[in-house]
Amino acid sequence: MANGLKEIADELNLSISTVSRALNNTGRVSAETRRLVMDTAKKYNYSPNRVAQSLRQKKTNIVGLIVPDIGDYFSEVIKGTESELSAHNYSMILADSHEDPLKEANYIKLMYQSQVDGLMLATVSDTFAWTDVYESSDIPVIFFDNEPADLVCNKVVLNNIKATEIAVDHLVKLGHTKIALICGNTKESTAKYRRDGFTEAMKKHNLEIDQNLIKEGLYYLDAGYSSMEELILSREDHPFTAVIVSTYRMSCSAIHAIKDYGLSYPEDFSFIGFDMEDRDRLFSPSITSVLQPGKLIGKLMVHKLLQSIDNVDLSPEEEDSVSFVNPVIKLGQSTAAVKK
Repeated sequence: MANGLKEIADELNLSISTVSRALNNTGRVSAETRRLVMDTAKKYNYSPNRVAQSLRQKKTNIVGLIVPDIGDYFSEVIKGTESELSAHNYSMILADSHEDPLKEANYIKLMYQSQVDGLMLATVSDTFAWTDVYESSDIPVIFFDNEPADLVCNKVVLNNIKATEIAVDHLVKLGHTKIALICGNTKESTAKYRRDGFTEAMKKHNLEIDQNLIKEGLYYLDAGYSSMEELILSREDHPFTAVIVSTYRMSCSAIHAIKDYGLSYPEDFSFIGFDMEDRDRLFSPSITSVLQPGKLIGKLMVHKLLQSIDNVDLSPEEEDSVSFVNPVIKLGQSTAAVKK
């Protein structure tokens, strides 16, 4: 099924979802486009699934949202998404995959069976296992957070390169030159781009990059703790005056490691965390933090999704569009000028 749709889409320079809407008579597709699609379909002896066609005749005004965690920054995305959907008389089905690919797959299946009008998805990894289903369906999907590799899709993502770049820039202004980084698994796009942003910013300021000061780990509490511990224990051989921790969970556990070793920030070294705007009151001194505007990301996703649900003819370029959202840095008391 997917192959037939792709052949028609390629020949007419349309997106697969536009071809599917034309064949199934769903969504707003121009009469001329529908005629061209139907004529080309006859050439390939392609006929739409009549059962699926009858099921998709009516909108439900319900969309799905699947996240890997309903806490942390995703809670802000959920708030922004729900608020914007409500303003457009849409309801939302929310699912938490708990960073489990199998649960994610089951929830995707459930969303498709529930006949949602559209789906917003933060995949557990960059490898999206449901490519065939996605490409053969006329249900619009907006991806966010991770960017699925080699998949033509609509995305709303944080400018992750900028996220660590602004952290480095702030520390350089304070006179720091020996800066450490704790990040997630760089096999995933989010962590990779944040590491790239760090190295590019260091090069921009003509600073040496000590690979011993870059620690990767999974997005779990113990990974942040162990990475910070490694940096602390090797300070004599690989000194640093500041550290950037590029996820919220890892930031929290890194702070616990600092305190467990009897150290403090910014006295022993400056510290920049991620997404700690509403949590820094739990820590003293307050944390300088890079923030992802989760509510804005949620609103942008809804805007793009509703546009896809109601759009006329999306070109392949429009179907593969990326909306980048810039991070901001909130200054706290955990960063200070480097000691001379």
